Amino acid sequence: MMEYTVQQHMNDLIIQLLGNELDEKGKEELCQWVNASEENKKYFMNRQEIWFSSVDAEELSKYDGKKAYQLFLDRVEDARREEEDEDRHVFPSRWLAYAAVLAAFCIISYVSYHHGQATIKSDFADIVIEAPQGSRTKLNLPDGTVVWLNAGSKIAYSQGFGLTDRQVMLTGEGYFEVKKNEKLPFSVKSENLQVHDIGTVFNFCDYPNDAEAVVSLLEGKVSLNDVKHQEKVFYLNPHDQAVFNKSTGNMVINTSAANQEAVSWTSGKLILNGQPFSEIVKVLERSYNVKIIVKNPDLNHNHFYGDFLRQEENLTDILNDLSATGKLHYKIKDKKTIILY
Repeated sequence: MMEYTVQQHMNDLIIQLLGNELDEKGKEELCQWVNASEENKKYFMNRQEIWFSSVDAEELSKYDGKKAYQLFLDRVEDARREEEDEDRHVFPSRWLAYAAVLAAFCIISYVSYHHGQATIKSDFADIVIEAPQGSRTKLNLPDGTVVWLNAGSKIAYSQGFGLTDRQVMLTGEGYFEVKKNEKLPFSVKSENLQVHDIGTVFNFCDYPNDAEAVVSLLEGKVSLNDVKHQEKVFYLNPHDQAVFNKSTGNMVINTSAANQEAVSWTSGKLILNGQPFSEIVKVLERSYNVKIIVKNPDLNHNHFYGDFLRQEENLTDILNDLSATGKLHYKIKDKKTIILY
């Protein structure tokens, strides 16, 4: 019977971490081992590189379960050969078998979600996950936190996420169900705001071309601050909504303003609740991956109401309903361009 080495034990811990199966005791042990030497840190990063590099946009778009499984096996085998060439260190077969099964399971679960695909990019510094225009994406972070990304959004986090930190960079809109870990607080930072919490549920919207950044808290408690003025901290209780005006720098906390409507987009709902028409145009552009040209500026003074389900109603259905009010007309220039007048 082969001896179970320290290296094999660490491989098992790494695999469990990437498969969201590692308990707090295991995370603490792995963290201590990673921080013990640069060699250990490099080894850990290398294993994550192999894991995440086995899924990319091209492979997702033409997904085949057997090919995805074989791709991961091939890349792990390449890494094993490189290690043998460098120091004759045999890549453990235990890692190979266990990681391949877990990777195949994660890939199958990931791409079977039919509402949208994410593009995963991996380099030594960060892992970036994007939801393209016209789609939305659900994912699990290494610490067990559940994240939804709305159309045209992305998050980035370090490969040490869950071990050395739990910091996420957000562009666009994300819904977070944070896994509680008091020893390693969770934070989300956008260009304008930073949210800190331990374990809670909130929605964070900060698209670059929006006039406001909005944080809606559904459960738990969070603190947040303006990135440029970090000394002033605001606290949100359940159902509070923070609205940050990017041009003035003013922060307004609206109590009892956050509800399930704030995260209705995660289930494919598109709710028009009297927003300025200019905001509605942005939502439609992101949701359906089109360019909307507003020929009549007077349209921006209108407000519209309505509930739509993206799985059942396309953009033409919505435009027909809006034009039925008599307040606007539209024409389709091409597949990607809509003109409103």
